[in-house]
Amino acid sequence: MQLVTSTRKASSDRYSHELALVREKEIQRGNKNRATLAVARKMVTYMLAVERRQQDFVPAEGMVARAVA
Repeated sequence: MQLVTSTRKASSDRYSHELALVREKEIQRGNKNRATLAVARKMVTYMLAVERRQQDFVPAEGMVARAVA
């Protein structure tokens, strides 16, 4: 149950535009459960990349803001 709540929260446009797009794309295909799993897979991909690089997670939106500043 916590996975479902986490993916819905993370995929809200307020937290991550990219995850919101992944969720919306899967919902358009007609399956909310598949959308939840797609967001969860994307989040795991992010976590593995952070672990592999041994650096803090910086969302793409944050990197664009830093480059402009």
